[in-house]
Amino acid sequence: MAWVALMPFGVALLAENLNTPNMKWGVFYFGICLFGQYWTSVIQRIVVAVLKGDTSITWTEDFILTGKSRDYQNKALIIFTGFPAVLGIVFVSICLFNPWIALVGYTVYIFTSIDPVKSLNSLLPKLTKIIK
Repeated sequence: MAWVALMPFGVALLAENLNTPNMKWGVFYFGICLFGQYWTSVIQRIVVAVLKGDTSITWTEDFILTGKSRDYQNKALIIFTGFPAVLGIVFVSICLFNPWIALVGYTVYIFTSIDPVKSLNSLLPKLTKIIK
């Protein structure tokens, strides 16, 4: 829920600073709001794993990986959260040098996230090759 609460703040900062000398900072904070959920998820999973806690997740029956083993699902989860986290680090870093390139990257990421079911179904064949 914090992610939903932060997005209007990030969008407002971006809109206020677009085409100004402070543009890179507006793009920077928007990127933090956009990708922050993945960073906190990865950090939380690492902390729980270090403390030897239970990091397993119960999947619903309609999830694309429901029929797979628990180990396979955990590897897929690392990719589902790790890839956007790394992508976010790259784009947020780029925005400090060229905010327009980062904005294009953010836009592409947002458009691929509009239909998550379609994105996950198209990702499944690629994911199967990576995890094996």
